[in-house]
Amino acid sequence: MSRSLFACGLITALITIGCTKSAPKDNGSGTDPKGGTADKVVVPGGDVPPPRMGVGGGESVAAKGGAEESQRLAADEGKLAIEPPADAKAGTEATAKITVTPGTGYHVNTEFPTKLTLTAPEGITLAKAEFKGGGASKDKGDIDVFEESQLLLGVKYTAAKSGSYTINGTFKFAVCDKDSCRPKKETIAIQVAVK
Repeated sequence: MSRSLFACGLITALITIGCTKSAPKDNGSGTDPKGGTADKVVVPGGDVPPPRMGVGGGESVAAKGGAEESQRLAADEGKLAIEPPADAKAGTEATAKITVTPGTGYHVNTEFPTKLTLTAPEGITLAKAEFKGGGASKDKGDIDVFEESQLLLGVKYTAAKSGSYTINGTFKFAVCDKDSCRPKKETIAIQVAVK
């Protein structure tokens, strides 16, 4: 019996030693304090890159937030652009455009249940906060242009007074190539300037 207790104690000690080994410390420079290269540990929800936000002029502006890399629209898959109106005035309805243009060899999947959900900041009233289209019926629903060559949404809003505002949202859509379809989930930000 004493051999069994000794063996259990030895195994427990080895497991404890193996589990308590600490990772090298990173001094922020990508190297450990002893001059070697420190491995980076990816932690879900940590160190998320800042979003790229639209300012106007039809820039490519897919904000990246915390979505998985595979759920973001890659450059070869197409372009997501947000174009706020250049002449928005307080008290008057204006329209920002969100466009997905698929890359060469890709198309918009009109059967995918496409959905845009928006949250307006204080001072902005949205004509519609949720847009839906697609599915088995390929119904364009709330989407202005819903074709394999382009997806276009017009987001209508009214600002109570002049200033700069950001309308945030989540956009789910899909693009396909000849072999597979790729669902996307983009965190977007529509930046508008109101006179």
